[in-house]
Amino acid sequence: MTEVQLEQNVEEKKWARRAHLSTILTYPMALLPFPFFISSLGAMVYPFVMWLSRNKSSYSAKQSLEAMYLQALLSLGFFGFGAKFGDDRVLLVFSYVLMAFLHVVFLGIAIYRTTIGKAHHYPFSFFPLLFSSNQTKENWNELKKKFEDKVEFTEYKSQMERLDGFRLSTEKESKSLTDPSLQGLCNEYLHSLSDLRVNLAEDPLSYRKAKQFLNYFPETVSKILGQYNKLSVGSPDAEKRKTELNSLLSEVIKTTEQVRNKLKADETLNLDVEITAMKKNIEFGGY
Repeated sequence: MTEVQLEQNVEEKKWARRAHLSTILTYPMALLPFPFFISSLGAMVYPFVMWLSRNKSSYSAKQSLEAMYLQALLSLGFFGFGAKFGDDRVLLVFSYVLMAFLHVVFLGIAIYRTTIGKAHHYPFSFFPLLFSSNQTKENWNELKKKFEDKVEFTEYKSQMERLDGFRLSTEKESKSLTDPSLQGLCNEYLHSLSDLRVNLAEDPLSYRKAKQFLNYFPETVSKILGQYNKLSVGSPDAEKRKTELNSLLSEVIKTTEQVRNKLKADETLNLDVEITAMKKNIEFGGY
């Protein structure tokens, strides 16, 4: 991973932690002259603003949605307990303390997971699904107008759907990884792939320049992760494959970023040569 990519990865983790930590604002806001659940809802503003300001497909944006979901749960809990035990001070204080304790436990887990770059989801979380479903769903009829050739549009649509499928399978395989460094690399790769997909959705005709990448790397990475997860933990072959996978993911992340940058600069000739060389290295490694 390059120095720039490492810096971006650290920055994403930092913003993700800030989003989750912002839910602590619930308690100082309780000093305001409003019902506690109203003050709790007010603390949702920070992760909401963060979500608006970040790239919607980024790690930090998705974690901001998770923080909003946690804040909504807290507000609902405080409202429910306040309505139920409003006339009993002892039970009201006890229920509020219980909510605060559960909040700290959930928050501690979220901070730990975002520190190591893992995708964190609170129990029964639906916010990311609710928002992302509207973001990633293409208006195929509108995109079709940008293509003069219907066959080419069909190919583009097929490529995008395949890319979505490989992203999901890669995300599933990455969750099975036990090594934090590999999980961090997988998350970084998925972020880069999501950003590339956004570029392809904004400029559909640019997919022509990324065909070689799209036809090979997303599927290959998904398959290699699947092969690695089938190996016995601690076996000599597993350690060897772990080292190879670490190197491979670093190179694929670099290549994905190059694809994104060179699509904008209209420079893909040299990149195709690099991709061909990487394909030979992967095949030489026995994958």
